[in-house]
Amino acid sequence: GDGERAGLVRQLTQRPACGKMGEISDTDTRSRRCGGRKERTMIEYVTIDQAAELDAFVLRQPNCHFMQTSAWGRVKEGWGWTGILCRDEKGEIIGSMAILEHRIRHMHTGFLYAPRGPIFRDGDYATLEALVDAMRALAEKRGDYMIRIDPMLEETDTAFLDEVRRLGFTVNQASDFSLFQPRMCYVLDLQGFTPESLLAYYNKTKRYDIRRAERNGVTVRLGDVSDIPVFYRMMLATAAKNGFTARPQQYYAHFLEALGPMAKLYLAEKDGVIIAASITAELGNRVWHMYACSDRAYQADFPNELIQWQMQRDALEGGYRYFDFRGVEGYPVPENPYYGLHHYKQGFGAQFHAYVGQCDRVLHPMRAKLVHTLQKIFVRE
Repeated sequence: GDGERAGLVRQLTQRPACGKMGEISDTDTRSRRCGGRKERTMIEYVTIDQAAELDAFVLRQPNCHFMQTSAWGRVKEGWGWTGILCRDEKGEIIGSMAILEHRIRHMHTGFLYAPRGPIFRDGDYATLEALVDAMRALAEKRGDYMIRIDPMLEETDTAFLDEVRRLGFTVNQASDFSLFQPRMCYVLDLQGFTPESLLAYYNKTKRYDIRRAERNGVTVRLGDVSDIPVFYRMMLATAAKNGFTARPQQYYAHFLEALGPMAKLYLAEKDGVIIAASITAELGNRVWHMYACSDRAYQADFPNELIQWQMQRDALEGGYRYFDFRGVEGYPVPENPYYGLHHYKQGFGAQFHAYVGQCDRVLHPMRAKLVHTLQKIFVRE
């Protein structure tokens, strides 16, 4: 509700009383071209404990993403985290980047990755370049061989693609799940809907499935970390059925704990038995459907559809603009062997989006070649 959401905003915007800046704490002032004139900008590196301004900036952006906040850094505790702020002449933040660092085991190198980042105004490529330069400088200082970005921009944004290629990136536009973040997604725009009109917007099959679930006695409630063992048993079965590898049980528990009020666990029950579950994350104007699993024995009771209906109602009533179904593979054409998942998400009225892809800039080709060679050896073994 509004009270919980206000608390979340306070949590993300309050400054810590004190804190050390850590290893990377310097600032850098530089000139940039903006509208034909020179502007002075300042780059600032922040640690995860001093990321309040970065988090608050991301929260306000139309293309906000929770992975571009310090909250995601707390989830990915096995990675290093650094935030970068770009300020204009007046000291106002005009762009940001939350960076994860993955160190390669037994090697003195790694790579930097900005999941769904950086965040900058549409078309402000001077800020993009300043953020990329700051990321590269950090990578050089750390001895990393590569930097990676993948902002949530449409694949039709040819101006952005031209710019990142000019900056030395190669762009991977794979349409399967081989990228770090899914490139193909479905998003439902909730603007203008009421709960009643939203249900009417679903296709006939989805409306029937939801009513059937309710008639069969399925109910949905919120769970907590204590429900993760049951969630995980279903996740293992779902993973085996669909051919993917589930994360360790502790990951899902830590996801809920680290994100706090930004994460929710939805549970569908019948006769006191948990038969399906989903985990969401929420920030700014969007709710993301992150993880889902179910008990196949109850498939005919349509618990997943009822959870979808509850999650989207909660997003609508919480004032969120978008409900993000996240990834699919390939384009929405019937000849796609994975079209079934497209069709499922289309049933809720969601729209297909294809993003620009994963952008990599190799800084040290020899180190990169060595890393890739060793990874192939370890995979074979």
